[in-house]
Amino acid sequence: MRQLLMLLVAVPLSAQTPGPVKYEVSIPAPAARLFHVSAEFPTRGKDTLFVSLPAWSPGSYEIQNYARYVRHFGAKNSQGQPLFWDRVDKDTWRVVTGKSDRVTAEFDYLADTIDLSLARIAGDFGQFLGTNVFLYEERQLERPAEVRFTLPAGWQVTTALRSGGNGGEPYTAPNYHELADAQTFVGKYSLDSLQVDSKWIRIAVWPADAYTTAVQRNMRTAVEKIAKSENALFSGPPYDHYTVFFNVIREPVNFGGGLEHSASQFDIMPQGAFADAAGNFGDFMVPLMSHEYFHLFNVKRLRPAEMWPYDYHVEQYTPSLWWSEGVTDYYADLTNIRAGLWTTAQFLDNAAQDMQQVESAPEPWSEEDGSVATWIHEVFVNSSQLYYPKGALTGMLLDVAIRDATDNRKSLDDVTRTLYTRFYQRNKGFTTADLLGLLREVGMPDVDGFYQRYINGREPLPYESVLPKAGIAVARQTQSTPFLGVNAQPGDSGKLVVQGVVPGSAAEAAGLEPGDVLLKVGEVETRPDQDWGVKFRDRYRGQAGAPLAIGVTRGGRALSLSTQVRERTLVSFTVKPAPSPSAKQARIWRGLATGSTGN
Repeated sequence: MRQLLMLLVAVPLSAQTPGPVKYEVSIPAPAARLFHVSAEFPTRGKDTLFVSLPAWSPGSYEIQNYARYVRHFGAKNSQGQPLFWDRVDKDTWRVVTGKSDRVTAEFDYLADTIDLSLARIAGDFGQFLGTNVFLYEERQLERPAEVRFTLPAGWQVTTALRSGGNGGEPYTAPNYHELADAQTFVGKYSLDSLQVDSKWIRIAVWPADAYTTAVQRNMRTAVEKIAKSENALFSGPPYDHYTVFFNVIREPVNFGGGLEHSASQFDIMPQGAFADAAGNFGDFMVPLMSHEYFHLFNVKRLRPAEMWPYDYHVEQYTPSLWWSEGVTDYYADLTNIRAGLWTTAQFLDNAAQDMQQVESAPEPWSEEDGSVATWIHEVFVNSSQLYYPKGALTGMLLDVAIRDATDNRKSLDDVTRTLYTRFYQRNKGFTTADLLGLLREVGMPDVDGFYQRYINGREPLPYESVLPKAGIAVARQTQSTPFLGVNAQPGDSGKLVVQGVVPGSAAEAAGLEPGDVLLKVGEVETRPDQDWGVKFRDRYRGQAGAPLAIGVTRGGRALSLSTQVRERTLVSFTVKPAPSPSAKQARIWRGLATGSTGN
């Protein structure tokens, strides 16, 4: 023992604990849409340095291979002399260090894509996620990091990284996981802040003029209510500071959404879905922010064991994304009603829309299968998207079942809080068995049967038998409606371009192909600025089997493709409060809607 102590004293601390990796991010020429990134690694005299960029970003379950955006890669020693390097695999570089004590790798990174997990530079603005640009040394994910920025005059920095930025001090991260998860804005944009539960929340919006006075008022109100409600469930916020990053897109885009991070959320919305001229939010805005904020607790901290720790090279398959994403959606809905951002009618109408989306799937599928399949973007049944509404409805059913069985003494809130304290706060992930065990622990009956039928199984969810226990009346309706079976999105020309066709549909029978420019379906013109699908369904309802001509251009040549009107049966739902609930039903609904238990 004494000899070991002497050895420890004799070895310099710097030799035992290598210093941080030091990064610098710059934009020498914004018009080129390139970030220039350098990373200085302490190498302690080792012969070879292996450095990598992630293949994916946690929360975005898609292999992006960020190394494909790298150009002009190079490496040098501490004297600035170039070092030999080569590629080991698609996202790893091997550098021969020449026994140098420090090695700097640098490269340019192309930033030209509108996407939640990719980098972009547009004029006097840039944004990136840590996974895009920060190299890491293999097997050294716990090493701390320092980050500095060199930017054009007048540009500001807002980042989820810690401290720094004042007096030339660097921003910092205690390990690569936090570094990789850090969303960052640079350039000119609007920046606002407010305090909630004694912690600062910043709101960064680009372009700056999208953050009008009316939008600011509504944004601050919504963010404060969301944060207070969700913090209360877990006895306070888990961060030192939090940032809501928003890109408001005025270019033609066909999506909106958000990506969660451990101290921020990054949201992209088209201008029309963001807010109108009076500052009123689009319908998806509040649910989006509630969902991404709840991810602070569920998936960024409390997460499946299969994703603890993260492996940035490959897919990490888990059967539990229905919980991490779908039940997060349920809690976003609960937040909205508990915080007064939604009425009872809005909450129940949203549940009805979820039911319709789930029941409209072309074939039965399980939530666990959808969780695993999220990485492959299925063509026929997009279960990686359907586990959001189905998981949300499953959460609602679990909540009502627990409250009913315990006379409202326990709820899904108890399960969620206990998962958080028992697993995340003990630095480990949870398994399906852990979750099922907790459901039994709080008093839910027939947990195994529910799991086998509705989560691992493919039986229709039991809305009509469970939700009335909370005084919620569910009515199901079916109707036949014309169905073309085509996915067409606005292209660069402003016209609708076919992206895909549904097998067995009228579009497939007509011979419609990806890349076709869609001009007309029967008597209905297909214009990107109109909901032509509604017009098509209204015009051809009840005409199954009637001839149908589809006008397209293919390779610049006009074609008229022939098919027949086909219909499919759609299910819709009406979800409303029961007209005369019992005392117990009313108590359960009140507990669910307010986050309370007991009487």
